[in-house]
Amino acid sequence: MNYKEIKKLVKLLKEEDLAVLSISDDNTHIHIEQKGIVISDQPAAISNNEPAAEVSEKSSELLEITAGQIGTFYNQKDENSEEVFVTVGDKIEKGDQVGFIEAMKVFNDVKSNVSGVVEEIKIDNGDAVEFGDVLLLVRPEEA
Repeated sequence: MNYKEIKKLVKLLKEEDLAVLSISDDNTHIHIEQKGIVISDQPAAISNNEPAAEVSEKSSELLEITAGQIGTFYNQKDENSEEVFVTVGDKIEKGDQVGFIEAMKVFNDVKSNVSGVVEEIKIDNGDAVEFGDVLLLVRPEEA
């Protein structure tokens, strides 16, 4: 993909008021967000990009950890395992992995931006998610 094609994609993103646009072919993956552009010229593989999970306040007590991208959310550590990253009642620290999102064979870790106790898991293992979908509700630690 050349510069002009990428420029057209950015223009399309703005004109259609899209938050995210992802396109892949055999050896190129382009992921464009309103906040910036990430271009990867590598075959689809496990990614270390680790997009930060968004945290927003739901009420004065619970915080939401939301999907940072479109894809499939997984709470299980791998497809052949029953072991999960977190369960309701688990104490998590800021930076702990709470799952991962797979999009087009690229796996991105979902990490917590808050320390606290997992109160509710809103998405089942293997469910499709969109940017901003609530994954977990966390009761933050007392300061």
